[in-house]
Amino acid sequence: MQWILKVFGQKPRLQDWENRAASPTVEQGPRPKDNRDCFEREVAKEALGVPEQGGPHQRVAKSIMAYEIFPPEVVSPVLHRSPIQVGDTVGILFHFLPGVDLFCGAIVLECFDEARDEIWRTGFKYRTLSGHPELGEETFSVEKNMNTGTVVVALRSWSRAGTWLTWLAWPYTRYSQIRANKSALAYLAMVAAQKFSLSK
Repeated sequence: MQWILKVFGQKPRLQDWENRAASPTVEQGPRPKDNRDCFEREVAKEALGVPEQGGPHQRVAKSIMAYEIFPPEVVSPVLHRSPIQVGDTVGILFHFLPGVDLFCGAIVLECFDEARDEIWRTGFKYRTLSGHPELGEETFSVEKNMNTGTVVVALRSWSRAGTWLTWLAWPYTRYSQIRANKSALAYLAMVAAQKFSLSK
């Protein structure tokens, strides 16, 4: 992770993360004591069938694929392109304190926009890169049940401390992780309702 001190004019450099390997041991998958999280929230109801053109599912999907998932006062994306694609490095600029940001990166493993059984899912999965404060993988998705019209946003992950500093501050780190995920659900619910969105 990198500390960005805006008072000194520092800016995040995505290229510093693009050639990094994945976090050590992350490719081996989760361990028995790792955190396994599933944050979900129903955000809308559409007509039955495929996602409505310009409807809540598509609005949230556009936001997710631009990595506009968290409230902008919590996390800002740093990307080379939008929508993101498999193999892209995603820069995560976490606004830690006024004038102080924490910057880290992850690599996109999978993107999807398809129907499986009665569920239409759109989103992506990424894996943390070496130096990320967390070690693990997370999937961000919006899912429409085409039989009921229900639209749900979901953040599913497994993780453990990725650095010694994260490990030492684990209670606070874990609290921050949970709070950020809950704030993402609330933000995406607003996007679904067209109350707020960074997407153009």
